[in-house]
Amino acid sequence: MHWKQKYQREAEYNTQADKAEPLKNSLVLVRNDALGIVRPAPGPYEVSYRIKQPATGGAHLSQSAKQVSITYHIDSLSRRITPFDNQRAAGKYALFLGCSFTYGEAVSDTSTMPYYFGKATGFRPYNYGVSGYSPAHMIALQQSVNMRNEIAEKDGIAIYTYIEDHLARVAPSTKWIYNSNGYWPYVNPKTVAVEGTYGEKHPINLQLINGMYKSNIVNLFNINFPRRYSTEQYEQFVTIVKKSEQLYRNQFGNDNFYVVIFPAYPMAPELRQLFQRAQLKVIDYSALLSWKTTYDGMHPDGEAYKRVAEKLANDLPIKSI
Repeated sequence: MHWKQKYQREAEYNTQADKAEPLKNSLVLVRNDALGIVRPAPGPYEVSYRIKQPATGGAHLSQSAKQVSITYHIDSLSRRITPFDNQRAAGKYALFLGCSFTYGEAVSDTSTMPYYFGKATGFRPYNYGVSGYSPAHMIALQQSVNMRNEIAEKDGIAIYTYIEDHLARVAPSTKWIYNSNGYWPYVNPKTVAVEGTYGEKHPINLQLINGMYKSNIVNLFNINFPRRYSTEQYEQFVTIVKKSEQLYRNQFGNDNFYVVIFPAYPMAPELRQLFQRAQLKVIDYSALLSWKTTYDGMHPDGEAYKRVAEKLANDLPIKSI
């Protein structure tokens, strides 16, 4: 089952000449069928890539290749382990929510945004990001897990990392439904609570979507719906993010919840206005920098995470927390 989708805008920022082919992925996923989410199982796992390098010395020479492996470490609570210097601990927590950009897909444990933020601030980072997640997945996780009981420090902050593709995941788009075979959190629009999976709630839609993607024309032209987002869909998105903030506030007793717009993903003005109306704290780094991708050709490299984390450490009012 495919849990990752190539993000539309990232190709513009890929300046690597080499291309990678995944060789091995030993990840084991733990399912929560009542919420339509998966989390990584505890333990280490490895992803290996074969990097094709352009031949030198003539057009007829074959390409050379090298193999690169990334090892991920998952703790007993299904969080990615973030190395931390206890001697620099400020006695505060930094809770990170989001997708692969939060998780740190294709970079080492010491090259993620949570790692660099903890190093810059002394706040102990807790990485709850999972590849493929959206705000709908976030509230499903918050419904099922009392994070307050999983974090030792009393005071701190929560950071949700926004990228544009989260809109497609919340909609949800036909491609995400197809890729997950309907195993996707269904959010009740009245209660803003996750109640089972999309496939369970919309079995006919799932059959139609699966049938649509059997068409060569649909795949050839990369057809995906919705093509554009309506005001109603923007409102639904903000409502779900607001629900995540409320769940965080209920568990932790503070409103230190921040939405960080990741570089290269500008937020539509209408959506930004709705965030402001909902009184959500938004930090816009969409124009902060351009970035190179990692070996997988889709995700930011460690240098991008480092610069975002250090900027965030400087901009947040952490001294008052």
